[in-house]
Amino acid sequence: MSLEFKIPVQTRSRDRVELILKTARELIGEKGIDAVSMREIAQTAGIQIGSLYQYFPGKSVLLLTIMNQYYDSLYEETKRILEPVRTIVELEVAAEIAFKQFITIFQKDPALANLWAGARAIPELVTEDNRDTYRNAELIVKTTLRCLPILKESEVRPFALYFSHTIGMVIRFVREIEVDHGKAVMKETLEILKLRLREFEKLAKQKSKQKKKGS
Repeated sequence: MSLEFKIPVQTRSRDRVELILKTARELIGEKGIDAVSMREIAQTAGIQIGSLYQYFPGKSVLLLTIMNQYYDSLYEETKRILEPVRTIVELEVAAEIAFKQFITIFQKDPALANLWAGARAIPELVTEDNRDTYRNAELIVKTTLRCLPILKESEVRPFALYFSHTIGMVIRFVREIEVDHGKAVMKETLEILKLRLREFEKLAKQKSKQKKKGS
């Protein structure tokens, strides 16, 4: 079964799809992925189960569509925050802003937390989750190289992938534990990021000195 979802052309169909997605998000936010069935989504949305399967032929397609909406929204927000960055100091500040903003988004939207937590348990969604990790890592790579153009992509990408993947786990964890512990974990995560960025800065200075000696 293909997991590709095609947006309907007709306004009535688009409105129905939005109702389905909204209903699914609310139910998943309340109960979690496993506890919500396609039949319950259809009944709560007030549509026939056949109509639901007409738009979403399986639960994985529905979940992937919702996740992609979140992925795209978070990606665009990250891109917006990182685009003005031109120095490592600015990148440190921007990273902290983005991190805190994502924490707020997770706290306000339980469906996102439940979906992201459950995505790794559904084989069909793992590939898409990894794709999103790579997409966000590219933002980090491009921003870092904009700040330190003497570095190579291969020198930055491993950390960018690591950080892009683990940041989601950190945010979910912070949401689940005591507030004070969560703040401490956030602070520690940002310190690790800053330390790595400063290492990149040191590496850039070393390469710049070597380049001057060789010229």
